[in-house]
Amino acid sequence: MYWKVHTMFKKVCRFIRQHQKKILVGGGVMVGVLWLNKYLHSKLVDFEFKRTTEYVEQLKKQQHFEGTLQTCDSSTISLVPKVWEHLLMLLDFDQVLDMLKIKSGNKLQLWEELKINIISYAVCEVYATSLFVMFMRVQLSVIGGYMYVDTHWQKSENGINFPLATAEVQQKYLACIQHFLDIGVKQLVRLVSEAVKKQFGSVSLKDNLFLKDFHSLLQNVKLDIAGTHGVIPKVSEYLLPDDPAHLPSGSSASTTPLVLSKLLVETSDILESPDFVKVLSSCVDQGYGALLDKLSECYFHINQSNKDRFTNPYNVNVPLAKVIPVLKKVLQDVPVEDKSLFTYQLLQLELLKSFSANIYEAFSQSVEDSNHSLNKQVQTV
Repeated sequence: MYWKVHTMFKKVCRFIRQHQKKILVGGGVMVGVLWLNKYLHSKLVDFEFKRTTEYVEQLKKQQHFEGTLQTCDSSTISLVPKVWEHLLMLLDFDQVLDMLKIKSGNKLQLWEELKINIISYAVCEVYATSLFVMFMRVQLSVIGGYMYVDTHWQKSENGINFPLATAEVQQKYLACIQHFLDIGVKQLVRLVSEAVKKQFGSVSLKDNLFLKDFHSLLQNVKLDIAGTHGVIPKVSEYLLPDDPAHLPSGSSASTTPLVLSKLLVETSDILESPDFVKVLSSCVDQGYGALLDKLSECYFHINQSNKDRFTNPYNVNVPLAKVIPVLKKVLQDVPVEDKSLFTYQLLQLELLKSFSANIYEAFSQSVEDSNHSLNKQVQTV
């Protein structure tokens, strides 16, 4: 028995001596394979963990963005009637109507003034609502991006949170909308009224107009307002104050003026960007379409006297003097819910949502990327 074991041991030793290199290489390969397998497994675990973390972070960002949009839309719906109130105060055609009723002043001149004021109001409503909706989206997307950075990334070297979108910064930045209501709307009314006078001033109240004639005149008004600037010249002047000091003052941190100034500069760049002009043009086009629908409704009401058969409003020509009072009623004497329909339509525009998402993404980068991305214009829609 001992002899057999001894013989076997000698054979094993001889085999090892004969194949020493092969055994070493084979062992090395096996160790290498085991190490590589362990390394790849750890990398796979790290990759899956990183991918899961990024996915969860993206979901959080998406939820934050959607929450920002909901806040923006609800605020816009509640505040847009203030824009219409300012338009009515500036284009006070009720006062002109009262003067006509009491036969005060030159009747023909009052009718001409009423014509210009009502048509100007109709056009101003398109531009003012479009500007207001877009400006609210820009503001909330920018400040929402800053808030996301504050919540997830922005820290100083000692690990203490260093917020950018403080309560005071938010208050002052969002107060820019008051500049639009107090000053921007006045500038807009002046711009639109001049264009309306240029196109409708020579149209007599006795002139019979088809709907296509109204459409042609309104298109000329649109071109006069746009000039060579696409939609409205120097949009930022209507929406942003020249000096941040004109905004409501607060008490607090020394960083507020710096952050606010940066916000206003970046917002101005967005408002003057080709992408903003593109989306605003789409909003205004939709507004003109809604205005033509209202004019069609006016022609339908005027032609209701012919009850024997239906007549296409586009085949009817009506004296302008008959259209103006009906247009005033269609514009003014409607429930706020119905009047807000155009605002709802704008808020649902996919182009506007994509534009808002691009702004939010640019302003919600990590602290390493934000120093570069915050100074860039928003990427093409």
